[in-house]
Amino acid sequence: MDLAIVGPAQSGKTTVFNALAASHARHGDARHEQLAAVKIPDERLERLARLVEAKKVTPLELRLHDLPTLFEKGRAASGEAAEALSRADGLILVVRAFRRADMPHPRGDVDPARDIDEFRSEMVLHDQGIVERRLEKLDITVRSARPGEREEGQREQVLLQRIRQYLEDGRPLRDSVAGRDEAKALANYGLLTLKPVLILINLDEEDIAKEAEIEGDYRGRYGSGSTFVGAMCARLEAELGELEPEEAAEFRREMGATEPAAARILAQTQEVLGLVTFYTPVGTECRAWAAPAGTTAVEAAGRIHTDMERGFIRAEAIGWGELMGIGSFAEAKKQGRLRSEGKQYVVQDGDVLHILFHV
Repeated sequence: MDLAIVGPAQSGKTTVFNALAASHARHGDARHEQLAAVKIPDERLERLARLVEAKKVTPLELRLHDLPTLFEKGRAASGEAAEALSRADGLILVVRAFRRADMPHPRGDVDPARDIDEFRSEMVLHDQGIVERRLEKLDITVRSARPGEREEGQREQVLLQRIRQYLEDGRPLRDSVAGRDEAKALANYGLLTLKPVLILINLDEEDIAKEAEIEGDYRGRYGSGSTFVGAMCARLEAELGELEPEEAAEFRREMGATEPAAARILAQTQEVLGLVTFYTPVGTECRAWAAPAGTTAVEAAGRIHTDMERGFIRAEAIGWGELMGIGSFAEAKKQGRLRSEGKQYVVQDGDVLHILFHV
């Protein structure tokens, strides 16, 4: 799973990167892409591991990309930034709500709503350029291609012409494209407005106590099916990430924060990416896995190992909460609470699975 952190100049996106990547391995520098592999906190996994007395616990991992400022002086992303954007499964759009005399806003005043609207417009223009260039090439291809290739090109033309109209109307593709098939057909174009996005409001320290209120306000204005909203004071979270947990908790209480905001934002990325989490306690390891919502049991087996998908027999499944209430797998089996599910069973968030297969 890859998320690219983007935003206007002086929005604090690198501070957000540092806050989310605190204590995790990272490489790169501020002039180029920075990359961090981040373990996503998961209380369900930790409690399940304790229940089954697992010796190894493997949480989900997220790769965060901190990119140089995009669209500077009207220029679109290029080089490393363009490559990272095309690979990213989603975006974190950082906008500035903090005020600092030593770091004036490039526009003179702090206005998160303005910055969101302007950056979204830049992304629409970026995607329009990609679609226009592809349609120009297709026009030549369709006129000179053989019949079979011509028909394929014409189908692509029809799709892109419809996409172009969405963009000309200023509509992000993430909320306009209908169904998985269209999204899959467009997946290799690197269209930014097709990717799900988390708008992250980067707060002042004095606004931490109002974090939930501010987040709710912007969610009401910008939230949609594939657009999510979060808020945190990245500067504080980055500093607290360097402290011992007990010391950091004490500072949060003094600042009026009720929970680690960075951990909450990381957990929210699963929803942003449209993923569910399932668990497999096998032997001495308890592991979390991510899969797109709607994944079937046999597809989930394939995420663990291709042999499991090929030789799938059935899945024994139970919800995490139900298992914790019963107290053990042995007791769940004794009570007949382990469900026997076939290939087409749709995996639910929090399912604990045992895959039976043959090779």
